[in-house]
Amino acid sequence: MNLKTSKFTAFASTVLLSIVGIGAISAPAYAADCPYPVEDQTTNDNPKNNIRLISPSLTDDNSIRRYDFESQFTNDCDWFGAGMRFNQVYVPFGLKTNLVFQATTRAGVPLANTKVTLRANKGYSNSNAAVRVNGIKARPAPSNASDGANVFATTDVNGIVNFVVQSPDDCEAYGGVLPDAPANPGADTPNDKNADPTTDCFSQFLPSITGEKTDSADFLEMHYFNPEALDYTAADSTISLLAPTLRVEETEAGKANAMDVDGRLATYALVGSKQVIAFQAMQESGGYARNQPVTVRINLANSGSTAKTAAGIFANTGLATATNADATKTTEDQLVLTGTTDAFGVVVFTLNNTDTTAGAKPATPTSAPAAGSKYARIFAGITGKANVGTEVEFHYYKPVVVLPITVSAAASGKKISVTIKNAIGKKFTVTITGLKKVTVKPTKATQVYTYTVTKGSKTVSVSADGKTLTKKFSIK
Repeated sequence: MNLKTSKFTAFASTVLLSIVGIGAISAPAYAADCPYPVEDQTTNDNPKNNIRLISPSLTDDNSIRRYDFESQFTNDCDWFGAGMRFNQVYVPFGLKTNLVFQATTRAGVPLANTKVTLRANKGYSNSNAAVRVNGIKARPAPSNASDGANVFATTDVNGIVNFVVQSPDDCEAYGGVLPDAPANPGADTPNDKNADPTTDCFSQFLPSITGEKTDSADFLEMHYFNPEALDYTAADSTISLLAPTLRVEETEAGKANAMDVDGRLATYALVGSKQVIAFQAMQESGGYARNQPVTVRINLANSGSTAKTAAGIFANTGLATATNADATKTTEDQLVLTGTTDAFGVVVFTLNNTDTTAGAKPATPTSAPAAGSKYARIFAGITGKANVGTEVEFHYYKPVVVLPITVSAAASGKKISVTIKNAIGKKFTVTITGLKKVTVKPTKATQVYTYTVTKGSKTVSVSADGKTLTKKFSIK
């Protein structure tokens, strides 16, 4: 972090003080030049990666979107990659929170098997909640560039990664206090209202792959509050899939990548892949189904599911121990997982496919599944309650392995042979000294063409797609 970024806390406080009393702090009312020297404001204009928060799913209605910070920290100053987003959200004290992110390229291509660092209690943030992330304790944010903790995890085949954040044991250990519940989800946080972190209990998080300026990432600031007035009684719920993000129609957020199959949501997945899956339960009243016993059903009874799967709910350690589904069951669910929803009614688990064979890759992500497709049908819900929602099917495919094209030439006596592999139907031009140029098109995986030549120095050239193999021989 450079000198300009080291001003983060002081600058944030200046912004807050300047807007207290003139309106809601989530409004983009403050716009001024960066108060610190900026050598080149373009250095953060083209970040390499996007890291977006999937769960909790935050909007202007259920959190505080800090448009002012976003503008200041990326436009006026060049501290963070363009497109950075900043949300503050209230969390009941004592509950865990799953932070599910998706990492992609700027073009939206998922970054599979990629290491993501979650910077917990980010330096300069004044964070004072001693949370644990994947079991690792995050100290309060020091007054320098150091973070309370850096926790690592690896993305799945869809670029998705999950971090499990546990509530602090208390809020006073590092100079904070547990505030009362907010009047509404958009109310000013105690720290913002008072310009004093000792009146609050909060943690700030920032995911990272390559760095502050080269990632376009989502900031999240979780503010804990006294949950005494909350009722965690189990209730009938509506269940929805959060991760992976599936769309049956193209939207501004992206192209369609799923389809409706007899009232179920269906999509494709690579055979042998591991996926992070997140479901959210909402009460009929519209509130989160928090801290509820939850059941995750894998390869549902009488569903015809034939995919070999293993699954496990993420523990506080950030690990998910997968149990194999019982493929011999047909009229019962092959695997049932039990857990507890988090502060946002979310349960997150890993779904691992262990098949080695599957059908061919579909023509498009919305192509109808072929007959006999291997799939896993899943559903999650509050245990013992009525759960309204859509079952989800993952249809597995095995991509065609494209072997590299190889061309070689050899001489024996007065014969020159040209061997072409893995190029069925592709045209090649063969030129040999003293012979007429010919065009060949292999019909077999390994095709050998033999030519009779005379004595002397011979040059063999085999060309296709602008690439040429040239080899010289001395024929005796």
